[in-house]
Amino acid sequence: MIAMYDLVVIGGGPAGYMAASRASFLGLRVALIESQLLGGECTNWGCIPTKTLLEISETYYKLKLLQQAGFSTEVKPASWEKLFEYISRAVTRSREGVRALLSDVEVVEGWGRLTGVRSVKVEAGGSTRELESRYILVATGSDPKDLPSVRVDGEYVITNREFFKLRKLPDSITIVGAGAIGVELAIALAMLNKEVYIVEILDRALYFADPDVSSVVERSLRRLGVKMFFKATAKNVDRKNGVAVTTISTGDGSTKTLETEKVLLAIGRKPRVENLGLEVVGVEYDIKNGVKVDSNMATNIPTILAAGDVTGPPQLAHKALREALVAVEFITGSRELPPRAPIPQVVFSHPQVAIVGLTEQEAASAGLSYRTYKFPYVALGRNTTALAKSSEGFTKILIGEDKRVLGAQIVGNEASELIHVFCLAIAKKMSIKDLADTIYTHPTYSEAIGEVANLALGRPLHFK
Repeated sequence: MIAMYDLVVIGGGPAGYMAASRASFLGLRVALIESQLLGGECTNWGCIPTKTLLEISETYYKLKLLQQAGFSTEVKPASWEKLFEYISRAVTRSREGVRALLSDVEVVEGWGRLTGVRSVKVEAGGSTRELESRYILVATGSDPKDLPSVRVDGEYVITNREFFKLRKLPDSITIVGAGAIGVELAIALAMLNKEVYIVEILDRALYFADPDVSSVVERSLRRLGVKMFFKATAKNVDRKNGVAVTTISTGDGSTKTLETEKVLLAIGRKPRVENLGLEVVGVEYDIKNGVKVDSNMATNIPTILAAGDVTGPPQLAHKALREALVAVEFITGSRELPPRAPIPQVVFSHPQVAIVGLTEQEAASAGLSYRTYKFPYVALGRNTTALAKSSEGFTKILIGEDKRVLGAQIVGNEASELIHVFCLAIAKKMSIKDLADTIYTHPTYSEAIGEVANLALGRPLHFK
């Protein structure tokens, strides 16, 4: 007998579990199909383990800085295996939290494949099961990319997935790619005194930020001992005497070899669209940008929707969560769907980077008239109190002709928390005066928001 549902979700990552949880809360009969682990990339191999590692490495880094305050400290890792056990426990807690959200959802283990506009076949352990539903949501996420010349082998050449399956941190590593994943892992390992190389095909790190933001992060990486090669490509990786020998083509046309324990590919992600039966039912998609959806997250097939990484960039967990809510509100007939923008982007580097709205590059390309204002962290009272200061950091805003915020970028301590004030300002079309008139607690990093707003109004407070 074929089971009938209101919603069948394929994929248990942020988009999938949020859609299933919300739909169940609204009274729908829901099934969620997952072939691997609940929580998806973010919980198991991305956001949660990476931030746990960064928390550990930054604490270790700050302990060394205590010497500046008159403390004699020496902390040595006792067991790298225990470190990975600690990270694993954080992942497990997060994954069990997801499972708790799905207490009223039927979770089906296996690989889900569309067989019709209202039907999904689930394959698991040699058996199959057919599910029918009024609506189907494809939320299969994405996979790490590799290079034609450098293939992942799981031993010498790895991605973030294999990295968090290690039982010991490599003493040396070559990271190919200077985006968010590459930079975050480079920071974490460098703070733990590991030898780190970054190979990036573009001319700077964090290409999605403005160059002045990238420069601050690059200087921090260099101070931590990370060696970076820009306008460079990884040509091939040989395995010799237990190490990976990476041949790179550098920006000046010469070649260089890097000998490290591991090579980590962090060159982006690709939507998981293959072997899902999309072409069987006629869902429009392409390999690079994923499943095509409209503003309601619906595909060209009215009964099939998609959300999260499988719909293409930006491939961020919070984007996936929001898209899931939009999809469920749409199929339940809500008259007011939650907005899909603005979407902030954060890099948990040292210092942190946070971006929302337009960058200077995007505003200029669009031909917009704007002005920029920057307030330096060095002028913040809170920054003077920090062990790990962000003295080169700043908060920058782009203001349009109507005196409203077009975009903001922060590079500095707690940037990941501060950016949401600018998200609100853009979403609600707040004026720069609204931000300036707000009272901010002293001494906090949040004061940078009021400071840069007052600066834009021509009435600077702590910076002239």
